[in-house]
Amino acid sequence: MATTQLRLRRYAVPFALEALGKDTLNAPNPYESPIALIAEVAVSSERDVPDDIARPIKHGWVAACVSGAITLLLTVIAMASGGNGVGDGAWNLVDVGLIAMLAFGIYKRSRTAATLMLAYFVLSKILIMAETGRPSGLVLGLLFAIFYFRAMTATYRYHRFVRDWKRNPPTLKRSLSEDPLFAPKANDT
Repeated sequence: MATTQLRLRRYAVPFALEALGKDTLNAPNPYESPIALIAEVAVSSERDVPDDIARPIKHGWVAACVSGAITLLLTVIAMASGGNGVGDGAWNLVDVGLIAMLAFGIYKRSRTAATLMLAYFVLSKILIMAETGRPSGLVLGLLFAIFYFRAMTATYRYHRFVRDWKRNPPTLKRSLSEDPLFAPKANDT
């Protein structure tokens, strides 16, 4: 987290530049009002993304990691038991690598990765059901598909949020003295 310094111009404080380590006589503009260091303010390096956008993205890449781990575990078990053969195990390892790359892409909030993950998962489930002839793992597959769909829509919403944030950055919050409750009243003098 980066910190910035909040500075305030004061017309009646000639020693402010000296407090900052600057000589008042050798200032670039001798007619400029001095600057006083007021406080250091912590500024987030990343804009504040609403939770309804960030949470589905996190759930999506976590679901992809779980899916990749389950696929890797089943592949290692199948290869150790001498099941389907070495060729199928190698293709399953490629599948694990692809899922891992797409999970990293979702983590980085990539729309392409999220869309490809959803399409790849649904297509692989359809091919598995067509090959076996029965709907095995339909409930768990539907759950993962929901996570991937929500992650995909959230990445699109995230990029729309960033675009809107760049076009119209948020204004600075008003200070307490600008609050209407603390404004001088007509009868106060």
